[in-house]
Parts: sequence; C-alpha cells; structure tokens
Amino acid sequence: MKEQRPNERGGFAALLAAATAIEQCSPDNLVDALHRAPPQALLRAAARHRCLGYLRRGILELGVRDDRAKALADAVREYASKAAIQAYAVRIQLNQLVETLDAVAVPFALLKGAARLFRGNREADYSTMYDLDILIPNVEVQRAADVLQHAGYRAILPTRALARYWARHHHIAPLHPQGLGLPVELHVQLARPGMLSMPTDWQACEPYFERVVGPAAQAQCLDALGSAVHLVIHGSGIKRLHDAIMLSKIMRSDSDLPKRVSVAIASERWQPVALQSVVALSSQMAGLQLWMTPQVERYLAWVMRREDLSPYVRDRSQFTDAWYSNGGKLWGPATREALPTAEAERDIVTSSARFALRLIGRIITGVLAATSVARS
Repeated sequence: MKEQRPNERGGFAALLAAATAIEQCSPDNLVDALHRAPPQALLRAAARHRCLGYLRRGILELGVRDDRAKALADAVREYASKAAIQAYAVRIQLNQLVETLDAVAVPFALLKGAARLFRGNREADYSTMYDLDILIPNVEVQRAADVLQHAGYRAILPTRALARYWARHHHIAPLHPQGLGLPVELHVQLARPGMLSMPTDWQACEPYFERVVGPAAQAQCLDALGSAVHLVIHGSGIKRLHDAIMLSKIMRSDSDLPKRVSVAIASERWQPVALQSVVALSSQMAGLQLWMTPQVERYLAWVMRREDLSPYVRDRSQFTDAWYSNGGKLWGPATREALPTAEAERDIVTSSARFALRLIGRIITGVLAATSVARS
C-alpha cells in the first residue's frame, strides 16, 4: 500500500505566525501559531525556509512549555546541535580566510552568514551554513581566486564548465577547501545577472561598508542598511523566510530602517514589487507599520497561497510569480526571471529542444498554480 504524504497545507502560515510571535516576544501568540497546522506541516515549512534552528531557539527563549512546543523543540534538537558545532568550527576557517586575503591586500567584504559569524551574532549559531559568501571588486576576482587556490581551495567543476557557470551566476564557481570546511563563493554582485536594474556591485555597495573588529582579525562587512538591502535582494520572492526574519531583526533595532531601505531600492525598475514585498513582510513581523501598495498586498497574498500548493507546482510557478510581480501582467520586466536558463550546448538543436521543454513545463505549472489560486 502506497504511503500517503502528510498534508502540508497551512505550514507556511503557521511558520510566519510563529516568527511574528518570536520577533514580537509574545509567548501566547507563539503557542497559538504552533497549533495552526499539523506539526509535520510546520516542520516541513521550517526546513524549506531554513528556520528549524530559529524556531527551536524562539520556543526556548520565550519559555513556551506547551506540549506541542516541547515536541517541536525536541524534534530539531539534533539539527540545532549540528548548527552550533558547525558555527564553532567554521569560525576558525573564516578567520584564516580573512587573514589570507588581508595578507595580499585583496579588497573584500563578508556577506550574509559569513558576516554574522564574524560579528559573533547569535543568529549564526542556530542555522546551518552551506558556504561563505564574500564580495570582491570585479577587477580583483581572479586575483582573489588565485590567492585562495594557492591556499588550497579548488573548484570541483570541470574546467570546461567554469566559464558557463560564471556567465549564469553573480559569483564564480564555489572554491572548496582541501579538508573539512565550507566552500567559498566570491561574489561580484549581490544579485544574479539580469535580475535587477539597480547596480549591486562593489562600487554600489561601498557606501554601506564598515570595518568590524573580531576576536582574531578585522574584516569589512555591510552595515545595518547595507545588510538590510542585501537581505531584501536575497529574499526576493520570499522563497526563504529566513531572509525576511533576519531583516525583521535589523528593523526592530531601528524603526526608521524600513523607510531607509525603501529609499535605497526606489530606483529598481524590473522587480520593485518583489523587493517591496520583502520589506513589507519583515516590517509586519517586527510590528512596524508600513504602507503597502495594492500590488504588494496582492503579491503577499499570492505568496501565502503559493506555499500551500503541491511542491512540484509550487517550485515551478515562476510565471504566476511574474504575473503578480508585474502588477497583474504576464509580460513585463519580471517575466525575464521566469524564463528557464538556456544551456550552452554544442548541438543547437538539443539546446533549443531542452529550452522549449522547460518553457512548456513552466507554462503548464504556471497555469496549474493560477488555477489553484483562483479556486481557493
């Protein structure tokens, strides 16, 4: 007899309510949030949005002793232990990395989890990391890669695939250490090529740089506003609620930050709704009032419904997402992001056929997603 997949509906809504309760320090609301969906649905949503450690820590720090809260905290205890051990070990690697780049005067700035880890932020201790992100000026990226390779880091992709990877990403292929440790991604921008109209390279980020003094070294990181802008960009589409949560924490420390972030991204022409939606959602979690345009309200309503779709349709609903991001139009600046990536093949027929099949598949799942939303 085929095993039935547990119902995942409501998991994201419960996770969002739980995050809001945690950020606003409300134990009673957290208890209510944890009972909004079956535990398995909530845990699946938390895992998908990289919030397992965050959820456990929120339960413990707010002192919630409800039976369901205790069961959820126990369920992710092993994950939390792994995250804490990893953070301890990776700090050593990160300090060595900083010293290596500093020794040859390569300009760089730590990003995201690497910056939180270097700063000693507690948030770095309860979520596992997959890589260390570093922003480098475009003219310095090859020198930085050579320095790291001399220190023992290596790209594991075949040589013939490196150029193709570079053409599709805003960072070079990950460089892996010889022994234990996380791969390093050298970024030249905060956003993927063609994703945004606003610049996100080294020069655009320079106004946000600040020097951070750690226990063993010094490094350049983004300040509060720069980190907030990066979280907005990385969290575009709200595919990982963790980005919006980290943004919410920064906003709680400075109630004027939502307005300052909105000003910083005001020049964006291609994805304004998607970016503004992250700011709006984070502001709501932080308990701050922020006026939302009707387009942003519709986009956030779509996100809530999207998360209840089956995983296959949800992960392939790029055209529906573009519809809402374009403000209710299929063709618009956001549609380009919905198109599949054309693979560079020697055989143009094979390459064209693969692109066509992916495009047709996304159109079909986009229609399914739109139909599901219309029926809900």
